[in-house]
Amino acid sequence: MSAVVGIAWIVYGILVTGFLGVAIAFTRHYQHKHESEALATIITILALTLVLATVALVPIDIFLVSSTVDQSTGLKQPWATPDKMDQITMTVQIVYYACYGAIGLFSFLVIPFAYFYYEEYDDEDEQSNLDRILGALKYTSFFVVICVLLIVAGLFVKPSQEPPTLGLDWLEKLLIGNNGLKSLSFVLACLILVGMVVFIGYTAPGLSLLPLSMIKGRRSVDTEKEDINSRIAVNRERQREIQARYSGTAKPKSMNDRHDLDRLEDERRALSRMLNTIEHDSGTTWYRVMRWLRPLELITGVFLLLLSLAITVSIFLTIFDKINSSICGSSCGYVINHPDLFNPINIIFVKLANVFPLDYIFMVLLIIYFFLSTMSGVITMGVRLLWISLFKIRKGATMPQALLILTILMTLGLLAMNYSLTAVVAPGYAHFGSQVYCNHTITDTTRDCSEHKELIVPCDIYAPTDICTPTTVSTLIDRIAINAPFFGVVLYYAQWAFLVVYVIGLLVALFRKRQNNVDEETEDMDADEEQQILLRGESSRQHTYGSQNSGHV
Repeated sequence: MSAVVGIAWIVYGILVTGFLGVAIAFTRHYQHKHESEALATIITILALTLVLATVALVPIDIFLVSSTVDQSTGLKQPWATPDKMDQITMTVQIVYYACYGAIGLFSFLVIPFAYFYYEEYDDEDEQSNLDRILGALKYTSFFVVICVLLIVAGLFVKPSQEPPTLGLDWLEKLLIGNNGLKSLSFVLACLILVGMVVFIGYTAPGLSLLPLSMIKGRRSVDTEKEDINSRIAVNRERQREIQARYSGTAKPKSMNDRHDLDRLEDERRALSRMLNTIEHDSGTTWYRVMRWLRPLELITGVFLLLLSLAITVSIFLTIFDKINSSICGSSCGYVINHPDLFNPINIIFVKLANVFPLDYIFMVLLIIYFFLSTMSGVITMGVRLLWISLFKIRKGATMPQALLILTILMTLGLLAMNYSLTAVVAPGYAHFGSQVYCNHTITDTTRDCSEHKELIVPCDIYAPTDICTPTTVSTLIDRIAINAPFFGVVLYYAQWAFLVVYVIGLLVALFRKRQNNVDEETEDMDADEEQQILLRGESSRQHTYGSQNSGHV
């Protein structure tokens, strides 16, 4: 037993270390080259590592409960005594609650403080660090008050209806819990609910944007250089036309012409910088390597697109199945007993479970894919409040405030992903892993399937609890849905919204143009400013072209 548990936690430590490296690389890749803040950078790295470490617990949780059952007999392993099982589940539960508590601390205190600490900086006004700290604490206190109110609400708010009584040991255990755990579960449910907005708004379109961008690839360098050279030639011709109006005369330039010349010169500089960047990058070793890896990128994109389709089909079939197969409907948040419809992702996990440790590797890769899809959605659309764009996420040009906002979005989005993965993407596997049980009893206390191997069946909520142990993460999620049905119902219908947004994102991604080989941002100019210059130039050319056509009619 100790070897199994030890291996699990060693693997978890390796995963967390790897995710720390991912968080550092991610932060260094996107943070602004000239406007970085040490506190914001450190907190971004820690917060991303924390949430990735939390979701990395899922495969460890599944591995631990799966290892307690003998697949050949459908019975508990000899070492998996009730005391050992309590010890294992309690350890995992403590780690989960520690991670969730730390996420709450970061969400309501640490990240808001770092955000307002940076906002308090004023290079034109001499101020001490104490002044910045006090100013940041003043605004952060608002989030602390919200957290306290949620904790109090979790302690005293009771469900409007009594939990269902179905005579299931599994269900009765979910209803057992002290007020402290219920309060923390309430705060966690609120964070998941907010995170579901991120999951729907960014992860759903990201599941199509990421693979299709890999399939389409980037524009041809030669085509892009030709396009930029053409735009530069048009720009110079327009400048020459304006200058020609005043050639050989003492007539001063009009205000509109001076404005147009300044705008055209800014546009020309921006285009020249893009052209220089493309010419420089196209000669690098990295560019040549990426050209050689283009077929691999295409194959990976096709695989990820198929995976995205499998995920969405699994979600659709599960939430449709919940209507018919939920043990108690909306009164317990549509908790499903055992999926009756075919679930592609769940089937993949079951098949991979036959070859250790492929199912756990697939789980880690699935989590990473959700993370990358969320990032793809945020980078493509930017940080928005409805239709208002607040921040852009750009390589080497993301301000500290945007980095912190991005971090909180990723944190909440991955929390929501944790719910969806457990409740709808692969509910059977996420609840019981690869556990099976012998469904043939000789006496009231004895089971024997040595001559009835066909009666060794996968665990579900009707299975005996002395053999089938639910994962800790599924217990936490189901406890939220059963003790607070409102959250379960809202999260259930949120999955329908997720599917709608995914379909819309898929249609948009299909008709989206290929990416350019160079982003709009440069070393000398802010990305948004340069992008606006190019957009104004494009709009002006279209306006001029339209005016000329009107003049010829």
